[in-house]
Amino acid sequence: MLSRTADHLFWMSRYTERAGDMPQAFAGLTHQLRKALVTSSPKPAKRVSAFGV
Repeated sequence: MLSRTADHLFWMSRYTERAGDMPQAFAGLTHQLRKALVTSSPKPAKRVSAFGV
């Protein structure tokens, strides 16, 4: 009985630790994705006015 409780507590703490790491991993992933999109996007074309302004 005691070993089963200890086992459940161990796995509960592992899942809690992993759940705490997920927001950091997600933030890092979105930062890398945003950085990749900014560097790979073409530069906007220069608009030319009909009046030359």
